[in-house]
Amino acid sequence: MARRDTRRQLILAAERLFAERGLAGVSLREINVAAGQRNTSAAHYHFGSKESLVEAIFEFRRNEIGRRRDEILDRLEREGNATDMRALVQALIEPLAAELNGGEEESHYLPFLAHLFLQTPHEVGDILRRHQAAETRWSQAVAEAAPQVPRELLRTRLYLMGRHVVVSLAAYQRRGRLGTEKPDFDIYLNDMLDCVAGYMAATPATGTLAMVENKAAAAKSA
Repeated sequence: MARRDTRRQLILAAERLFAERGLAGVSLREINVAAGQRNTSAAHYHFGSKESLVEAIFEFRRNEIGRRRDEILDRLEREGNATDMRALVQALIEPLAAELNGGEEESHYLPFLAHLFLQTPHEVGDILRRHQAAETRWSQAVAEAAPQVPRELLRTRLYLMGRHVVVSLAAYQRRGRLGTEKPDFDIYLNDMLDCVAGYMAATPATGTLAMVENKAAAAKSA
């Protein structure tokens, strides 16, 4: 139990520091101090590197986020709305937006992710690809909801949409912490869902489809 508590404290401390200063601006030693660890090598012992700690933060948060998402997808299937694009976008975004509400301790997951997207896009891309299987259910439903969009374009749209959503939600959270005026959250979130659903389902231009087809043909003949 003590080891699990130590890991949790290190993960939460790292998430907060990475959210505030980015990966490059934080050392494992600072994470140890922020987590209240007297052992100066605790973070290295439990995780080995900052990269592994980043992965641990992702896993720590996505378990709960994935549970919320599965609950929404289960409901959509029961209601016969499993291929409704806006409902699917809601299933993707609402569990993330719930991080704004915090819990026993304040969540810094959204600004943490925002730093990853903006400062180390290749790293967050690699993490998302490693965990792609966990989102297969959602991705397949989106592909069925938008048959006019090639899978290659859907993958690109998902990454770009994810970056936009995460950065936007993190900015909203930051405005709240700074005490600055911000729009009504329900309106803000629902307008975001409307925009993202339209973006994901938009029919590609003829020229874009031709480029995708030409690329696929060239790959087959290579």
